[in-house]
Amino acid sequence: MLDNGQFMRTLERSVRGWRGAALLTILCLAVYLPGLRAIPPIDRDESRFAQASRQMFESLALPDSHKVSGFHDGGLAVPKIQDRPRLNKPPLIYYLQSASAAIFTGGDPSRDAIWMYRLPSALCSTIAVLLTWYLGSRLFDDLTGLLGAALLAICPMLVWDAHQARADQLLLACTTSAVVSLWSIRARPTAAGATPYLLAAWLWTSIALGILAKGPVTPMVVGLTVVCFSGVARDWRWLKRTKPLLGAGVLLIFIAPWLVLVAHQIGAGTLWKTLVSETLGRSAAPREGHFGPPGYHLLLSAVLLWPGSLLLLGAFIRTWRLAVRLPPPETDSTRRQRWRTLPTRWRQRVLGRERELFLMCWIAPAWLVFELVMTKLPHYTMPMYPALALLSAAAIVDAARARIDTATGERATRGLNVWFGIGIAICCVAPIGLSLLGGGWLAIGVAAVVAVGSFLFLRKAREEASEGLLLHACAWSIAAAVLFVVGTLGFILPRSSVVFAYARAAAAVPPDRPIACAGHCEDSVIFLTKGRVERITEDDIHSWLASHPDGVLIVPRRRSAGELDLRRIDTFAGYNYANGRFVTLDLVERAR
Repeated sequence: MLDNGQFMRTLERSVRGWRGAALLTILCLAVYLPGLRAIPPIDRDESRFAQASRQMFESLALPDSHKVSGFHDGGLAVPKIQDRPRLNKPPLIYYLQSASAAIFTGGDPSRDAIWMYRLPSALCSTIAVLLTWYLGSRLFDDLTGLLGAALLAICPMLVWDAHQARADQLLLACTTSAVVSLWSIRARPTAAGATPYLLAAWLWTSIALGILAKGPVTPMVVGLTVVCFSGVARDWRWLKRTKPLLGAGVLLIFIAPWLVLVAHQIGAGTLWKTLVSETLGRSAAPREGHFGPPGYHLLLSAVLLWPGSLLLLGAFIRTWRLAVRLPPPETDSTRRQRWRTLPTRWRQRVLGRERELFLMCWIAPAWLVFELVMTKLPHYTMPMYPALALLSAAAIVDAARARIDTATGERATRGLNVWFGIGIAICCVAPIGLSLLGGGWLAIGVAAVVAVGSFLFLRKAREEASEGLLLHACAWSIAAAVLFVVGTLGFILPRSSVVFAYARAAAAVPPDRPIACAGHCEDSVIFLTKGRVERITEDDIHSWLASHPDGVLIVPRRRSAGELDLRRIDTFAGYNYANGRFVTLDLVERAR
């Protein structure tokens, strides 16, 4: 076993230059590719994105004789799911997913598969990880950049989203790119002359692509970072270096054509209402039941950023002290009332290191906004995860270099136990639980191997951390996370039949027969039947079968097939995670 000094020297030699990028690319491939093909379409957002991208692809690739009226009239301007426009997200992710499917099918939409629409997410996740490595190497050093990027790459939130055909990983890549270019402009020495146009164009192009990925999130995060950093540093002059006039032109070139096309197709009034609803509407009231109180994202970050949540709270406090120093209260009486003297002391603040201040300004204001908006989903704060991972990595590396004292008191022990417990729940308990959900003996066997292996890695990490060897502990926890991801997403989850009742029912439908869903219908059914499924009510079952004698129905079991005078082909029971209810589905046809 290498001691701490030998371990540090070995790592630092191994990650110099582009070798760190190569190691991170291998890590991303190891955790993002398993399960990409095998996991069925996820309800609801992924299936909606994938189906809208498929129909956009079909609208360009199919001959006119094969196009369906109402399905393929949106073109590149208006994504559609069957005959319903999907305008609550901008079009860039649909372009990327359609292009991916076109490349891997050779331009034949009938040969597509869900993994083709997921590949852009995996690619964008890898780009975000490499950008985090690049920023960390510039802010700190190669080892900190590598560790921060690795912690980001294997955190549960990023891994799960990288396996889904959604816009969130594209947003993460665009936002990270914009913030990295912003720091590059800020860190450029004044003596080096004016900011190169290419560097400024990098910033504004990243922001424009972020807007086309998911609306106002990227400009909000970048704007709040700029305002917070400039306000605390009392320096606004550097903003001229970003070349705002160039930025206005870049934004106009990228965004205006799409807005004109959409407004021409659906009307400017409808477009405006959609934009207002998706921005102010989500802030003022919870949408689709996605509500959470303030503090929701803070509590979840301990799990969703694991194992990067090790030392995260301490790292955040330490970073604040390094970034901004407030003078102490002047007298004993004011020390006892330090909150009352805070405004005065804040006006007398002294700046510390700009790199820590920049990361703090990236995280704090945007995080506060997401805590205050009414609609909450776990992935909303992901654009700040690169900064959090770098803060945690910087504290861990400094502890390994004995620059800071690793706390060993009672509070630190309790925090370490919580971190260890979260790791056990993720890497050991979760695969066992999933394997029991209809996965069969193979899934149970793989889950046992994953659970035992992860436990051994985590126990070693716990021992190393308790001795103050936090860098060793991170290495063992990353190994446990990789084992968990490969086993769980690559083997266990795809075989957990109870989780994918709707997907299994849709996959059992013969491709040459009409299909309808009576009552509730999830979007995975639409994708797996290539949009052929019709949505009907239970009262319309017999009239639909009368017009489609060879049709097949997916019916939630409320009454027996005999009462409906139907023949049951198969039954699928499971847990509908999209609405939190257990469901039993019958695949039925007309009684012969």
